[in-house]
Amino acid sequence: METLPDDVVVEILVRVTEVAALFRCTATCRRWRLLIADPSFLRRRWPEGVSLQSSLLGFFALQQPRQEPTEGSSTMPLFTPVPCSPHRFIAIPDQPRGGQAVVLASHRGLLVVRFVPLDAISMFEKIMILAVCDPIAGTSRPLPPLKCSRSFRIEGCALLTGADCRVTKRRGASPSVYSSFKVLIISYDGRYNLHVLASNELSWRTSRNWFEPVEYAGRVVPQQINIVVCRGMAHWLFKYSSDFYTLNVCAKTMQMSITKLPLTRNPLGFKFSSALLNVTNDGSLSLLGLYRDCSWLEMWTHEGDNKSVDGMADCWHQTKMIELIQLKESTVGLVQCVCVSEMSGKLLVKDNQDCAYIVDLQTGAMENVTDWFCGIVTMAVPFEKDWPTFFMSRLAGGRIKRNKLRGAISKIASTFCKPIVVAIIFGLIVMSLDHEELQES
Repeated sequence: METLPDDVVVEILVRVTEVAALFRCTATCRRWRLLIADPSFLRRRWPEGVSLQSSLLGFFALQQPRQEPTEGSSTMPLFTPVPCSPHRFIAIPDQPRGGQAVVLASHRGLLVVRFVPLDAISMFEKIMILAVCDPIAGTSRPLPPLKCSRSFRIEGCALLTGADCRVTKRRGASPSVYSSFKVLIISYDGRYNLHVLASNELSWRTSRNWFEPVEYAGRVVPQQINIVVCRGMAHWLFKYSSDFYTLNVCAKTMQMSITKLPLTRNPLGFKFSSALLNVTNDGSLSLLGLYRDCSWLEMWTHEGDNKSVDGMADCWHQTKMIELIQLKESTVGLVQCVCVSEMSGKLLVKDNQDCAYIVDLQTGAMENVTDWFCGIVTMAVPFEKDWPTFFMSRLAGGRIKRNKLRGAISKIASTFCKPIVVAIIFGLIVMSLDHEELQES
């Protein structure tokens, strides 16, 4: 391999299919590390705008046993990997003993996790213990406890990074858990409240009972726990009566508004009953609507600039109808959406027989994935990895650290060498003067 030119080595490395194997190649030699870390190589290995299943590592799922648990039986695993995932087991770092971890949101490779005591009777509590975690790096940052005067339940959650506050069509770099971020929580205690925590703050800010008009309160049906982040805005989907609405929150100002989505009957005469918000590959906000019999999937896209929380209703347009290719060996019953991935274009649904399916949003193909899970999925959060960003952060980070080290050594050397050089020159001058004095005498 040492005698081969760089372009031939690149052709070999780009054909390494497994991500873990490709990352191990970076540790082989400095030459391979530089070739793989090159942005042109990463763009070729993971083309922009292309949905790749390799980015979907698995699901953090809450599950119920399919039968009564026996004494001594193990608890349900929190992480369920997809078959092609390079990470077969991912644990929540710094999880306290005697508690259960519940993943509320996943964004840019980071998680918002709630730690639930095992003796908790329900999901209603007066104090929520939360953390922001990077499970791949094995690090976490605890958040201040979220406290309320009465028991409440979390209905929505989002993690906004510094890149989310800068409006751009491309998804930004994946941050560490210690960089700038905001966590948004929607809670319900008989009324709906919005809690916001910035990474540089020591306590939560709360906006109480923000639903207008008042008749919304208590009759809202949340459609997904994850609040979707798109171009500097956070959006939470809920249903009131037979209509769908979004709560829109500006990432910078926290200004809020509620928009009724102008969904009309499709040409087949049906209205979908289950829906999820998502972000398209080009960074646009979209709505996925699933028909009750799982025969069709509608896609609506918001085509505005998304800079204002007002006037969003007029910008929604139906852009695609996907006929779902159902499995021949089984009949899919009444279905509902569970979650949708950010990057890989996969939708997880389940039917009234507690069977789970993966829907490919590009082709409409369905795959029965019930055997992936150990029990009945009640809630799931997909976990994905932006591999180009991951490689750049890990590989470029090593070069930056070495450069900083070299710079520090040079600075230290410069600090000590300058006085030494001055002392030597001064000494030579003194010796020269002494020598002249001796000759004169």
